[in-house]
Amino acid sequence: MSIRVGTRGSALATTQTGLVARRIEHLTGHPVEIVRIRTEGDVRSGSLASMGGTGVFVTALREALLDGRCDVAVHSLKDLPTGAAEGLTLVTPERENPRDVLCARNGWTLATLPRGAKVGTGSPRRAAQLLAVRPDLDVLDIRGNVDTRLARALGPDADLDAVVLAYAGLSRLGRLDAVSEVIDVRVMAPAPGQGALGVEVRTADLSPLASFDLLPDGGTRQPLDLAEVVAGLDHLPTRLAVLAERALLARLEAGCAAPVGAHAVVEDDQLHLSAVVARLDGGQVLTHSARVALPPVSGGAGRSADTTDALARGLGVEVADALLAGGAAELAPLRATGPGGGSLARAEAPALWAPGTAPTGGTEDDELTVGGTDAPVGPEQR
Repeated sequence: MSIRVGTRGSALATTQTGLVARRIEHLTGHPVEIVRIRTEGDVRSGSLASMGGTGVFVTALREALLDGRCDVAVHSLKDLPTGAAEGLTLVTPERENPRDVLCARNGWTLATLPRGAKVGTGSPRRAAQLLAVRPDLDVLDIRGNVDTRLARALGPDADLDAVVLAYAGLSRLGRLDAVSEVIDVRVMAPAPGQGALGVEVRTADLSPLASFDLLPDGGTRQPLDLAEVVAGLDHLPTRLAVLAERALLARLEAGCAAPVGAHAVVEDDQLHLSAVVARLDGGQVLTHSARVALPPVSGGAGRSADTTDALARGLGVEVADALLAGGAAELAPLRATGPGGGSLARAEAPALWAPGTAPTGGTEDDELTVGGTDAPVGPEQR
């Protein structure tokens, strides 16, 4: 029996799906069939915000999974809505580098781009953080696949000086030669879930019954047992990092039009999360970082998935609440308006940094920082 893996039809989507498909073949010994699904986001033009958000890339794939046209669906995790999908189980393989990159003519970096340079991005998050550190740049909204965007800056008919893209996508496509700078996460926090893939299966296929599924055409098939696939694809550090980032996004009630960045990482048995909320024009930027200790892997009761997952989600909510308490809802288009209860561990009064600059060193955990081109500058500026 072959396992049908659903994907969008773009070059990046099919490349990413191929990575997952080969892993599934290795785990199960079953052949894998790639099923291309056309999504609303692939056929409509305009910005993601005008189309209703990144969910336009997801709905058709989930429908194909639920109605039996495929057995597994592969998404870019940052495209997935933060709410759980009824009847589906999500697993996250090991994450690629989540950082953003600059692809610029003449090998320019953010620091060396000429004044007034034209920089293209389709992301309000990237645009706001670009303008926070380089308010002189002319940041333009662009759409298109990776090759189309790269051609806007590096092709023979280039009309831009640079574009900002995700490291992960270029790496998977073998296009890292186009990168002139890998941007530090302290300068440009990535989108929650960026660099990670989200693999969804039908929950019923994790513990199949001794019965048969009825297919839309009236036929039947024996349910798959995909528990081995889910266990084999799951990467614990990635899962905890993206759970924290997506919990923050959900607590802020932020969509794709909101300039919100987050970066979590597991280091030395601790989960660290840093996040940023910016005004759309980069005029003000609010950041907060925190960490939580993870239970030991061995000894005693050990580290249970339920416990660690809850800690990761709790960290995301804590950082989101600190940002909301610091005025995030007034800076960016968020639906959340204030903390939803719980303690804000060691939250401090905002510290300030000078207009048009970004902190060059890491901030201490549990430190709330305000900056941007319009941030007031006082004696505590850095």
